[in-house]
Amino acid sequence: MTDKDARIVVLLNIVRGALIGIANTIPGVSGGTIAVVTGIYEDALRSLSGFFRDNGGWKANAQFLAPIVLGVAIGLFGFAHVIGYLLETSPVATSFFFLGLILGSLPFLIKTARKDSFRPIYLVPLLLTLGFMVYMSLAERPPESDPIRTLGLASAGLVFLSGVISSGAMIIPGISGSFILLLIGMYTTFIAGLREGNVVVIGVFIAGSLAGLVFIAKLISFFLRRFHGATYYAILGLVVGSIPGFWPGLPSGMAGTMSIAALVVGFTLAYYLGAEKKTQRLAPTRASVEPPPSHSTPPEA
Repeated sequence: MTDKDARIVVLLNIVRGALIGIANTIPGVSGGTIAVVTGIYEDALRSLSGFFRDNGGWKANAQFLAPIVLGVAIGLFGFAHVIGYLLETSPVATSFFFLGLILGSLPFLIKTARKDSFRPIYLVPLLLTLGFMVYMSLAERPPESDPIRTLGLASAGLVFLSGVISSGAMIIPGISGSFILLLIGMYTTFIAGLREGNVVVIGVFIAGSLAGLVFIAKLISFFLRRFHGATYYAILGLVVGSIPGFWPGLPSGMAGTMSIAALVVGFTLAYYLGAEKKTQRLAPTRASVEPPPSHSTPPEA
């Protein structure tokens, strides 16, 4: 890989991370889904779950994850106000943009799922996750609660635990970390902390998120290693099942035109970031930063 291609890889991974960060600020939008649609889901899971022991060691994993983490931070902190403004002023167009991201990812997801020889049993996880997500997408959103701005022992524990729970949801495709925060009454605390720059609250939340990320990443990585086909069909069901939750109805006039344009932009972005020929050409995976595996070490069973 040339230096130019390496720089493009880093830039694309920052963009991928930013989209994941933005998604995690919006109830109903899954950061895990965005990681899948942009083609970095499995590599990110492997790097998180085997940070110190996978091929290339921690340096290769850190080099791969750093641009993504930077992008997530940019998406979370840099776009919290922007997304809040867009949701208030152009909620339909914003929903259509994320709908476009989902639709644009489907060709990549289907190709990935079909890499394993299809077995009829794969329809079971597909239908189960599809039905679950349709139900969740159409469920009524709970009311918001008052934010926590100062921490005592009990409130710090609550913020930490909410980080653990929501981060697990963030990396499961189709499950919205922000929606989980709404369910447990912590969404306004999370958004207020980002908007107001409350370093203490966000710091405790991030600590909990890191703990949750490592645990869930290890769990999902296990299923991907042992049951790759069934797991990817389950992921496909989660992603497809999330689509009804993004459909706000198509308005008429200029608002409708803006919504269609937003959908096209989202579709094009997801297709470019997730298209197999692009990921092969630019290699936005750990393979672009880790050395070849040693022949003296037996491959993982």
